[in-house]
Amino acid sequence: MRKLLAIAALAALGASTAAAQSSWTTELGIQGGFAKIKPAGTKANDAITVFDVPGGSFLFSTLGGGALYAIIPWHNKLAAEVQLGGSQLQTGTTAYTVARIGLRADYALSPQFYAAAGGVLNYTSGFTPQARQLGVQAAVGYRRRLTNTINGRLEANMTATDKKGAGALDVYGVQVGISSSIGGAKAGATSRRANNRAWEPAIGISGGYVSMHVVGSSNAISGVFFPGLGGDLMALAPIAVAPTMFVIIPVGQKLALEPGVDFHSVSNAGTSIKSINVAARLDYAVTSTWYGAAGGHLLSFSRNGGASGTSDGLDFAWGYRFHLAGDFGGRFEGNYSLTAKSTKLAVPAINALSLTFGATMALK
Repeated sequence: MRKLLAIAALAALGASTAAAQSSWTTELGIQGGFAKIKPAGTKANDAITVFDVPGGSFLFSTLGGGALYAIIPWHNKLAAEVQLGGSQLQTGTTAYTVARIGLRADYALSPQFYAAAGGVLNYTSGFTPQARQLGVQAAVGYRRRLTNTINGRLEANMTATDKKGAGALDVYGVQVGISSSIGGAKAGATSRRANNRAWEPAIGISGGYVSMHVVGSSNAISGVFFPGLGGDLMALAPIAVAPTMFVIIPVGQKLALEPGVDFHSVSNAGTSIKSINVAARLDYAVTSTWYGAAGGHLLSFSRNGGASGTSDGLDFAWGYRFHLAGDFGGRFEGNYSLTAKSTKLAVPAINALSLTFGATMALK
C-alpha cells in the first residue's frame, strides 16, 4: 500500500510539474485594439485615442503598442515576451521614423489568466528631434485556445514613459491578440498533400517596403513598415496600399480567395479620422511554391469637418510561399496597385509597388 501511495504521489507530482512547464509555448502573434495616449499629469480630454485592427506601424499606432509579439517560455509559469512595431517613411528629403520595442515577463496565474511587467523603448525622429524614450509597462490578461492551431488573448495594459521626445506619456490600452506555436510538424503542407489541394485555410499578416508615386509625376512616398502600411497613413493623407491582415480561403484545387482588411482611427481635441481599407483577390497556385494573384481594393476615409469619401483600385501580385515553422507559413511577394483618382478626397491616381514578407497561421 505504501508503495502504491508513493507511486501515486510521484505521478501527481510529475503531472503537476508537466502542467506547470506547459503554461507557455513558443508563439508568434499579432495584436491590435484601443489605446489612449495621454501626457502624464494632464486631463483625459487632452488624450489621443487610437483604435487599430490589426495594430498599426506608423505614428500614434506604434506609440500605442507594439503590434507584433513573440512569447518565449522561460521557467515553469514564466515566459519572456518581446513586442515590436515600427516604420520609416521617406517623403522628399525628409525621413520619419517611429519604433516601439517592448520586453516583459509574463506570469501564468492560472491556465487562462496571466499578469505581465517589463519595459519599453520608443524611438522617434523626423517629427521632433531624435529621441529614445524609456518606459515601464504592466498588463493583465485572459488567454485561451481558439482552434487547434490558433490561440487568442484579451489584455488590459498600461505604459508610462520618461520625459524625452514627446514628453512623459501615460498609455492605457485594451488589446486582442492571436498567436500560433512555432513548434511542431509541417501540418499545413501535409494537409495539402492529403487533400490534393494547393491551398489551406489560413490567416496572415504582412509588412515590408512600399513605394507610392502620383501618376504622371515624380512625387513619391516610400518606406519600410512592420506590420504593413495598409491604410495607416491616414494622419498624413487618405491613401492606402494592400491591407495588412488577410485570410486565405481555398475555393478549388489551385484557387483561393484572399480577402484583406485593416482599420485605423485616431481622435484628439474633437477631431476624428477613420480609415477602413478592404480588398479581395484570387490567388492561383502556378506550382507548389509560386503563385500569382489579381483583385481590387477599396479605401473608405472620413474626417469630421473635412474631406470624406472612397477610393478604389486594382491589385496584382506574384509571390513565393514556403513552410516557416510549426503551423506558420511564409511568403515573399511583389505587389503592384493602381488607385483611381478620387475627387471627393482630392487624391490623384497613384501607382504603388510593394515588396513584402507575409506570415500565415493555419486555421484548423
